[in-house]
Amino acid sequence: MGKSQQGIYGAFNGRVGNVIGSTWKGTQVLRIRPASVANPQTDAQMETRKRFAMLGRFLSTQREAVNIGFSAQSVGMSPVNAALSENFRQAFTGAYPDLLIDFSQVKLSKGELLFPQNFVAAAAPGALINLSWLGTGENFSSTDQDSLIVGVFDPTNERGMVFNAFFRRNEATGVLALPDYWVGRTFEVMAFFKSSKNPSDIKPGYNVSDTVYGGSVTLVA
Repeated sequence: MGKSQQGIYGAFNGRVGNVIGSTWKGTQVLRIRPASVANPQTDAQMETRKRFAMLGRFLSTQREAVNIGFSAQSVGMSPVNAALSENFRQAFTGAYPDLLIDFSQVKLSKGELLFPQNFVAAAAPGALINLSWLGTGENFSSTDQDSLIVGVFDPTNERGMVFNAFFRRNEATGVLALPDYWVGRTFEVMAFFKSSKNPSDIKPGYNVSDTVYGGSVTLVA
C-alpha cells in the first residue's frame, strides 16, 4: 500500500492502484505496474517442457553413465544439465505433441577418445544382451584397457540400467544380464569408452569417447 506524504499531488512511495511510486537520487519516479500476464501455453512452450520432461526421465536412469560421460563438459553446471543441453535439440524425432527420443542420436558422453567401432547389441536367451565391437584401436589417446560403459533403456516403461566398466576395449564382446521379469520388453542400447589412463596424463576432452548406438533389443526368455 502506498502512502502520500504531501497530499494527493505530492510524492508517495509504494503502490496505489496500478501506479508505483519511488524516489531515485532525490527525484520522485512513478511507473505503471505491469499487467499480470497469464501463461499463454503456446505450442513452443509446451514442446520445450515436454522435451525437458522426457529427457529428464530418461537421464535419471542413466545418471551414473552421464556423470562419467559429461564430467569434462560440465563447467559451471552439473553433468546431467550438460547432457540435457547437448540432447535437447538433436535427440528427438517427430513433431509436437508426437515427440519421441531418437536413441540413435542420444549422447550419454561427449569426448575425443576413440569410440566403440561397429558396436552391436543383440538379444540372447535368458534376458541377456550380447554386445560386440572392434577390439582394436590403440592410438595416442586410447588403450586396450579402456572401459566400456553401457546404458540400456526401456522407453515404454521408462526403466533403465547402467553397466559400468564390465568390459575392456580389447575384449571385443560382452554379455549383459538383465532381470528375468523384463523379458518381452524392448531396450535401447548405447555405449561409450572411458579412458584407462591417469586423468593427469590425458589431453583435455580425451577422458571419454562419444556415445554410439547399438540398436533396439527385445529381451527373450
